[in-house]
Amino acid sequence: CLVGDVALASAFISYCGGFNQEFRAIIMQQKLTPDLNAREIPTTNNLHLIDFLVNLAQRGDWALEGLPTDPLSLQNGILVTRSSRYPLLIDPQGQALNWIKNHGAHQLPT
Repeated sequence: CLVGDVALASAFISYCGGFNQEFRAIIMQQKLTPDLNAREIPTTNNLHLIDFLVNLAQRGDWALEGLPTDPLSLQNGILVTRSSRYPLLIDPQGQALNWIKNHGAHQLPT
């Protein structure tokens, strides 16, 4: 199942950033997972990508930096920390912007 799970996680990071939480779930559950199953690539049933990509300690650090713990915010945190380029995020309340400032404060010029 690891190969299929990694493929799903990679697809999530690569393609789902610009969409809201509902459409991200549709892409993952109704498009990508059935495609992998049709190709006989095993995946974990009901894979929870947040648990697969981020451990509890990292989530705790993010919460201390000001990232809310709702699934959309955690997905946005994954996209920011795992993307090799600048990700497009859906952030209707501006919470991710504050977290990015706190998370990357050590990298900002003074």
